[in-house]
Amino acid sequence: MFAALALTILASSAALFANADPDPTNPGPGDVFIEGQACSMSWNPDTTGVWKTMIIQLKTGDNFDMVNLTTVGTVDGTDATKTSFSYPCPQVTPHSPIYFYQFSSPASANSVWTGRFTITDSVTDIVPATESTQSDGSAIPWGTGSLVNSTSTTTVGTTSVSATASAIGKPSATSSVSNASNNASLTGSRTDSPSSIV
Repeated sequence: MFAALALTILASSAALFANADPDPTNPGPGDVFIEGQACSMSWNPDTTGVWKTMIIQLKTGDNFDMVNLTTVGTVDGTDATKTSFSYPCPQVTPHSPIYFYQFSSPASANSVWTGRFTITDSVTDIVPATESTQSDGSAIPWGTGSLVNSTSTTTVGTTSVSATASAIGKPSATSSVSNASNNASLTGSRTDSPSSIV
């Protein structure tokens, strides 16, 4: 009887501390997308119902000073039947593995990220990341890119999202999280920083 009660309490405690944030599954290191063609991403959904509004932003920069390039879409992060999204890849510079997506929700204090990937005009036109380590010394290559056009517009369903370069070239206030000291190189996604495989 005591064992059954202890097991019930343990299972209840684990459920309270389970991370229910969406879990990005791609893109990641080694993935290459061509400008004007489909940029795609996928994730495991939030199972608690908190992330009904999930904002997807294309970002660049290091793990601590992320730069928002544009918002590419807003989706229901709890819908297990819709766990992917694609949009036309924007023109960027440089063509380097320095881009990543941040998923956030106004209903959650956490953000999650994909790994870094490349956007280019041709698979033969890829340059290495300009930086080899993060500011904390982690060996995670990065760089800072930008959109080529001063205005980038992405149509999401029947909603058009427009972002001007002067407004999106600054670090995003939503990119910091409470666990920023736990940044590390990852092979998957985390709730504290984008990642890259060296």
